[in-house]
Amino acid sequence: MSNKKLCLIGASSDLGLAIAKTATELTGMEVYGISRKDVKENYKKTLTILDYETSDKEIGEFVKENSISDVILLNGFTGQNNQPVEKIVKINFSIPINLIKCIEMNAKNNITYTVISSLAAAKPRKKNYVYGLSKYILEQSIRNREYGKYIIFRAGFIRTKMTKDHKPAPFAKEPEEVAEKILNAILNNKRKLSIKYSSFEIMLLFYAFKLIPLSILNAIEKRVL
Repeated sequence: MSNKKLCLIGASSDLGLAIAKTATELTGMEVYGISRKDVKENYKKTLTILDYETSDKEIGEFVKENSISDVILLNGFTGQNNQPVEKIVKINFSIPINLIKCIEMNAKNNITYTVISSLAAAKPRKKNYVYGLSKYILEQSIRNREYGKYIIFRAGFIRTKMTKDHKPAPFAKEPEEVAEKILNAILNNKRKLSIKYSSFEIMLLFYAFKLIPLSILNAIEKRVL
């Protein structure tokens, strides 16, 4: 059993609900949730907000008051055909970084933050360059953070409401499968910065994407997807 106190930002998402359920049933963690929708099941305490930007101070206070040890930021938005640009960048980069800064101002410095990145961050392609770049910039910003511990979790395609209009990519996972991987990463983390993957195949693809020329990647993706 773990004595960690876990807070999920984006608690009502499919992945958030899966993490809360798995953490409660398998690890004994106390799980707290923050979201724009009212959720109760598998959460010890929740905070319902109107907006992640305007409620940043309220979120920081919630983390402090409940002595949270681990925060998972589940903010994510893929968009369609690289649109709308502003919303994609705001949700995938601006909001997570701003919330981390706000939590740091209120809470203790030894919190571990887990951010959800993507295979798209390896090399943004034609069909998702805005999303990929937003995740890439998020990763680089995390690498330069002075305080706290961080886990960058690079996920492949997860079958959720957010991706229901997208054709599943190879090695797609259910939220429950990814939830278990994230929790294992948190429970076993000893480093200031760790990079974890949803599967061994996704790790191989990530580094393969870095080596393959962009023109070839775009051509392959056009044929396969």
